Amino acid sequence: MALIWMIVTAVLLLLIQAQLIGRFALRGVRYSRTLSRDRCYVGENLELIEVLENDKRLFVPWLRLESEFPASFRFRGVTSHHTYLGNVYQTHTSGFSLLPRRRVTRRHFLTCEGRGIFQLSTVFMTSGDLFGFVEQSRSENIKTPLIVYPKLLNTSQLPLSWHNWQGDLSVRRWILEDPFLIEGSREYHSGDPTNRIHWKASARTGGLQVFKQGYSADPYVMIVLDMGKVNLGAQGGGGEQEAEYAISLAATCITELIASGVAVGLVHTAHTLKENRIPPGSGSTQLQILMEALSGIRLQQKRTLTDCLIEETTYKGLTRDYLIITEAEISSFGQAYKQLENRGHKINLLDPKDRNQSSREKYAADEQVSLRKEAQG
Repeated sequence: MALIWMIVTAVLLLLIQAQLIGRFALRGVRYSRTLSRDRCYVGENLELIEVLENDKRLFVPWLRLESEFPASFRFRGVTSHHTYLGNVYQTHTSGFSLLPRRRVTRRHFLTCEGRGIFQLSTVFMTSGDLFGFVEQSRSENIKTPLIVYPKLLNTSQLPLSWHNWQGDLSVRRWILEDPFLIEGSREYHSGDPTNRIHWKASARTGGLQVFKQGYSADPYVMIVLDMGKVNLGAQGGGGEQEAEYAISLAATCITELIASGVAVGLVHTAHTLKENRIPPGSGSTQLQILMEALSGIRLQQKRTLTDCLIEETTYKGLTRDYLIITEAEISSFGQAYKQLENRGHKINLLDPKDRNQSSREKYAADEQVSLRKEAQG
């Protein structure tokens, strides 16, 4: 008889805990997730912070979190996640146990190995009673935006034609002073005309000062990025690596030009999550806009380079310097090339393949070394 009562009591306790703990397992459970930055470059490290809180008097014996991340994210070091890696996304599953009125914070360190515009959102939570008789599930829409900019290249990886064109641009930019553009004062030099003496600045500094004139030949540069034809997933490679290199080349050129104070714009031939054309501008805000545009490019051609250049002939305004990044032969877009030239624009071609073989091999080798280091880490 005593054994029967023990069995009945045990069954009742199991049912009570199943209804009490299992039914209210996710009540009062809150989850939040943040990244240390919302923008970074390919190859940079980020910190992912997860906070899970149990705001009730009952403990949570077990809790399973399932969240998706882009496949290009690599978690470093020891992690509590179990990872299921796919071609586009990877699913991370982690387990928790929460005491009443407790908060748990976990930090993960990851490396972004691929550019893109990401919106980390849904997290799936599952919990239940001690023995799994009753389970509760719900999804949390945690919006965590992240923009990963293209990888910037070293100077040694840039084509020689880039250095030649940049030198020519600098000469044209600084060759003539504008007498109507005053940028402050400077010390008097022998030969400076007396009508340029800045008397107030001279009195203030105690030495002879003259007006410092600016330069009116600041160019407007449009980067034209031709994606060509990329066959995604093709055996032996469908041009993805070459396309990513061209995007990195464009990002590096833009960064160098804006750092020099040049107004830069961008137009490309690919599908994108952002604008296809951004007019020239300068400053850190323009750099951010251009990097976001490059991050949002998809490796699919939307239009031909010829169509892109012909559309450029319809934009009026000041003459521009066009820097066309393409592997195509000039004969394939020569007519559009001539139309732009006839409207007074200067055109220069930048072939991503126009570099010595050692630089090209170094770029590919750097990518492989980075992947091996992350795999070992």
